[in-house]
Amino acid sequence: MAAHNPDNQAPAMDYAEHEKTFSLFAELIKWGTALSLILVLLVGAIWGPLPWIFTLVVSALIVGVIAKLF
Repeated sequence: MAAHNPDNQAPAMDYAEHEKTFSLFAELIKWGTALSLILVLLVGAIWGPLPWIFTLVVSALIVGVIAKLF
């Protein structure tokens, strides 16, 4: 059972560590999404009519846009 807090104050939290963890999580999501898109393009280039040069150009654009804007 939770302890009674007569002062009604929020407990002290480590906000710096929280921000650091969230930043890492956001970076992993961002680059994981980019890597997934590039992987799908590469598989399409191997098994379908998608040309390799198109795949490489689009992959470079994905990485460039993410690195510049986010």
